[in-house]
Amino acid sequence: MQRDFRSSTEFEAAHRFYSALLGAPGHVFGGRSLCGHQRDGQRYFIGQSFEGPIEAGPSSRLYQVERGGALERLSEREARQIRLSPEGKLLAFACQGDSPAMDLIEIRSHGAVVASTTLSGRIEQIDWSPDGGKLLVVVAGTAADLAGIHGGYAQKQSPEAAAWLPQVQLGEGDDLWRRIWVWDLEGAARPLTAPPLNVWEASWCGHDRIAALVSDDHGEGSWYRARLALVDAASGAARTIHTPNDQIGCIRGSPGEAEVAFIQAFCSDRGLVAGLLSILDLKTGKVAIAETLGVDVTSVEWRSATTIHFAGARGPETVSGDFAVGEATATQHWASRELTHGEWVPASHPIGEKGALFIAESWSRAPFLAEETGGEIIELASLAAPDAAKAMARCGAVEVFEWTAPAGLDIQGWLVRPAAANAPTPLLVDVHGGPVSAHRNRWLGRSRAGAILASRGWTVLFPNPRGSTGRGDGFARAVKGDMGGADAQDIISGVDALIRQGLVDAARVAVTGTSYGGFMSAWLPSQTDRFAVAVPISPVGDWYSQHRTSQIPEFDEIMLTTSPWQSGGDYFSRSPAFHKHKKAVPSLIMAGGIDKSTPPGQAEECHFAALRSGAPSALLVYPNAGHSLRGYPEYIDTAARILWWLEKYIAKAGESGPSQKKEEQQR
Repeated sequence: MQRDFRSSTEFEAAHRFYSALLGAPGHVFGGRSLCGHQRDGQRYFIGQSFEGPIEAGPSSRLYQVERGGALERLSEREARQIRLSPEGKLLAFACQGDSPAMDLIEIRSHGAVVASTTLSGRIEQIDWSPDGGKLLVVVAGTAADLAGIHGGYAQKQSPEAAAWLPQVQLGEGDDLWRRIWVWDLEGAARPLTAPPLNVWEASWCGHDRIAALVSDDHGEGSWYRARLALVDAASGAARTIHTPNDQIGCIRGSPGEAEVAFIQAFCSDRGLVAGLLSILDLKTGKVAIAETLGVDVTSVEWRSATTIHFAGARGPETVSGDFAVGEATATQHWASRELTHGEWVPASHPIGEKGALFIAESWSRAPFLAEETGGEIIELASLAAPDAAKAMARCGAVEVFEWTAPAGLDIQGWLVRPAAANAPTPLLVDVHGGPVSAHRNRWLGRSRAGAILASRGWTVLFPNPRGSTGRGDGFARAVKGDMGGADAQDIISGVDALIRQGLVDAARVAVTGTSYGGFMSAWLPSQTDRFAVAVPISPVGDWYSQHRTSQIPEFDEIMLTTSPWQSGGDYFSRSPAFHKHKKAVPSLIMAGGIDKSTPPGQAEECHFAALRSGAPSALLVYPNAGHSLRGYPEYIDTAARILWWLEKYIAKAGESGPSQKKEEQQR
């Protein structure tokens, strides 16, 4: 496999496919952070587009749209966050400033900028005080680590120094921390908190207090031990009000100052919190768990001083609704298997007394801005590119697929079947990250190579084994202390079910995935003969070295039952690199050079073990890429190489696959 793959037919095919899906420069193909006010027709969101060639990667810009109207771009700056004031008159817009080390906040009224201020660092969250007079801003220092879902690397500036000078890591420094700043819209913002307090999230709780998720260390892994605190908005003094057993997120203080709403859950990634809607009474200090109709809650917003709007997953459904705090009752407003919403997890923004705004999508429907009222959806604006429908038409149909695991537990996932399939097809199993996450009915443009393979006659399985969200705390927690155990058998049994039903050719099965899915892609071939090819992306190969080189060593301490300081145990028995060499499976292994969530050395260990097994193995480390290789042009290049690798090592219809040939040779 050559280093420069751009002249290959596979790269040309992938480039052509994604260009059709994502559109020409300037086309808005995706978005997040939709917000608006009921009394007017204006809706705002952060839209994603390519401003130049697709290889240069996407940009985020601020847009507004009226129902049935065209999108209107409001700024040329790279967008970070937006937030509409409580009365709906002012829009706070956080964006990149004039230098990489500075971010800017603009206050806009009817399109005009009426106030602005700059801050050193990266703005990660903004929130209005209930009276609309002040903003709080959560700012990450210029060298702070980013979460895995945002690339899993340390932010770097471009120092004017000789290229040969070393990178210096001391584990300390003022630019590593996250702080709360407060701005009264006059003059400059002021820092409210300071080290050794690190602030991950924050929200106003009345006029004088701020609810914040805090830790005493800035390291990304310290998020797993973070606690809920009340911060005095004048002095910055913080008082702990809740220490969770697991993790918490989506902190939202009530406008009436009496409660703090948040989500408690067993989690594997910052930013992917799915679990119990929890309400802390600030007078009594007690936490009540809201009954949310079986939904694992993933987003929370106060609709009013007495009502919480929530969204989340319930099995294969995406659900949104309201919880009345006084009556302690939940009302479902919308639920669907045919559509989902939210960038990483389901996310919905309340509007008016009952409505909601979100960006919806499905496997065969490109993202669109949607307004939900009374359970019905109105499309505000489609984000589909002009040529997207034609490209998507060849990529099969998705359906919920259910099977029974060896212990009798029902497992769910999503299955994409190629059009007009009338015989067993090759199969790609795409394992999600986390492990506490879930596949949803997401747009096929988010599938690295799966959609292209479906257009070429492949079946694609997106399994949600034990550890997945949407099925309650017990199901998610089942992976704790058993990574690569029962969850691996869940996936294998799903493959077996497809083979038994005559949908899949047993000799032509491949597995891929990123992050935890990368670990499973390296691990599964060591546990079964089902897989003819493995494509791990950003994998963990060796839990010992992962613990000592990753930005999140707390993760494996939570997930494995033994200590990283003792020999043997789970750190050995669940490491693919210590077992992968026992079975020869052609492996294409890919990683990002600046990834701190699963450093590239993990991929190197997987590659070493694969080669020692006698199998073909290729290791690709993209020097400027972070976790999961989601940037461009890496995304297109990895998709193209997957196509090439599977074509080379998965036999065509009617031929024997690698695993079958090996069995024949042994006989």
